[in-house]
This record gives sequence, C-alpha cells and structure tokens, in this order.
Amino acid sequence: MLAAIEIYNKPSFPYREESFAILALNAWELLLKARLLLSSDGDRRVLYIYEPRNTATGHKTTKLYLRRNRAGNPHTLGLGKVIANLESRSITTIPPAVKANIEALVEVRDNAVHFVNPGSDLAKRILEVGTASLKNFIELARIWFRLDLSSIGLFLMPIGFLSAPGTVEAVSVSQDEKRLLAYIAALIETSSTETGDYHAAVDVSISFKRAKSESATSVIITNEPSAMAVQITDEDIRKTYPWDYAELMVRLQKRYVDFKMNERCHDIRRSLMDDTRYVKTRQLDPGNPKSGKKDFYNPNILTEFDKHYTR
Repeated sequence: MLAAIEIYNKPSFPYREESFAILALNAWELLLKARLLLSSDGDRRVLYIYEPRNTATGHKTTKLYLRRNRAGNPHTLGLGKVIANLESRSITTIPPAVKANIEALVEVRDNAVHFVNPGSDLAKRILEVGTASLKNFIELARIWFRLDLSSIGLFLMPIGFLSAPGTVEAVSVSQDEKRLLAYIAALIETSSTETGDYHAAVDVSISFKRAKSESATSVIITNEPSAMAVQITDEDIRKTYPWDYAELMVRLQKRYVDFKMNERCHDIRRSLMDDTRYVKTRQLDPGNPKSGKKDFYNPNILTEFDKHYTR
C-alpha cells in the first residue's frame, strides 16, 4: 500500500492512477489472505486451490489435487474467492461499502491493463475511491491485526487533476472511459446509504486559502462601518465538532459490543475534556465562567474509546 501511495503522490507520473489501483489491490489481497490464514491457525492450505485431474478414460477424479503454477508453486485463491471464503466460513463479514470500493478498484485495474488511460474526470473519481480505500484498509488492519498505521503518512495528495488557475482544458472522454465512470458511479450510489467507518468513495474538495505569514494583513475587531467584514458562524465550529453528548453516547453504543454508559465511560470522556482535538465547550456568556455551557465532540474522539472497548 505504501508503494501505491508513493507512486500516486509523485508530482508527474504517467500511469499513476492505474499503478495505484494495481498495487492497492495487491495490498488488499494480502490483507484479506492474512485474515483467512489467521482464522485457520496458520494452515496455508486454506489459501490453496485444489482441483480434480483427468483420468485415462477422460473422467474427472474424485480426489482433489493441489493446482500448481508454471514455477511449480501452489496456486492461491484470487481476491474474490478469499472474500467469499471469509464470509462462507462465518469468519468475518466484509462491509458492503468495502466490497464496493474493492470492486471499483478491480474494474479500474482490469480496464487499465487493457489500455484505458484516464482523463481528468476518471482521475478525480479514482482519487475519491482511492482515499476511501486507504481509510478502509487502515481501519480493518487495526481491527483484525491491531496494526496502528496512524503514524505512517497514508494519504493521497490531490494534485493529479489540478489545472493551473484560469486555464480551461478540453477533455475528450472515450466511450470506454464513460462506461467505466458510469460503472463506478453505480457502485458508489448503491453503497451511499450506508453509514459508519467504511466508504466506497469519499468526496474530495479542494480550496486555496491564504496561509498565515509575517506578511499577512493584520485583522482587528472594529466598529468602523467601512472596514472589511469577516464572519465566523457557529455552523463553522459545528462542522468540526458535530456531536453533542447524546449523539456521542449513541455512537459509542453502536460501535462497541461491550460498551456500557457507566462511570468507566464517563472517566474516559472526562479525561479528554481538555483536549481540543476532541472536545469544544461553548459557553452562553464567554465572559462569565459560571454561565451555562455545552460540550461538543469531534468524531476523532472514537479513536480514544477504541483503546478501551471492543468493536
């Protein structure tokens, strides 16, 4: 997966989207095979393909034999078969959004190796699918194998489809690309009603903002009517801290199998109250510390509760 990201994030790299899809799917296949292998106590035979042989009379044998590749090594299950085996054995259920996301990547890969070069529309769609794929991959690696990948820069830089400001590009989309875009859109639409930690695709919005610097214009609060107006609304803050206490409790109850709204839960929550990454307290009268107040929570607070409860 790191190789997929490394190639995608190069400033100028032809075949970037196709390469990402190929390598990311390789990572997914290995992760899912590792899950299947873990469930069988490390018995590699669960990954192998067995098939009958032809007898001298042309009939199939009842005994199954290990299929080997041209190098003589065991032939292993493909990605789709691994997912089917995981679910048929009741080992784990792959969330539908994850399967839709993987299916979208598979279609990109299959079309890529048969000569479909993406235009700007498909490039943006692959960015959205790829970003969701990374989020899903990180979450399942954490749940299945307790792998903490948060310290690794697993993100895609959305520079592949950006045009210079003020330029207009005429894009001629082939019929093949149109059909591929329609197929991916249908997969995303099918899973768009899902809520939770997994996604078939995520919306990617890009905006350019002036960064704070020594040369930036100073801003002060004034009653001068001719001054330039700058407005910050409560809605802007609520975008970062969308949950109140009741919503947080609902999310926790749905997320964990062993969660109880008891003193343990409140101790964990109280220990995070001073961390502005997770909690924002709004006072009715900011100048009066004794005025009424209400706490709002950032969804990232769930990562802290994950350390104490079982999903």
